[in-house]
Amino acid sequence: MRPLPESALALVRVTVGAVFAWHGFSKVFELGLDRLATEYQAAGVPLPLLFAPLVAVLELVGGPLLVLGLGARGLGGALALMTALVALAPLTAGRLNPEGLDAALLLLAGSLAVALGGSGSPALRDRSSRVLPPARMPGRRRG
Repeated sequence: MRPLPESALALVRVTVGAVFAWHGFSKVFELGLDRLATEYQAAGVPLPLLFAPLVAVLELVGGPLLVLGLGARGLGGALALMTALVALAPLTAGRLNPEGLDAALLLLAGSLAVALGGSGSPALRDRSSRVLPPARMPGRRRG
């Protein structure tokens, strides 16, 4: 079986996007932003009143966009940064809770993979994310 890196990236992108969308939905509609801010404050996340709605909306909106492959690299980077901040803030505050850290690390790794590797295929892409063809080297002929 030959390697299919573009399909592997697409699988990671779709899965990570779906999990973020699910987490965002849960935070907004089940947990609530007030309770999320309280949990972030208890965990040592800086500026919990700012980060609670920011994280929830980024996950709720960014997750489905990531599934579609729209703005995948930028969203992957933003989601990775947000995940690192929220997951690692308790570590720096001395309040590390290992429960749920495994999922955060997997989401961080998946987001970074998309940010570094792109959306994979199939994905909806805008013109700004198009990759230019490789430059031709002088003196080399195709053939």
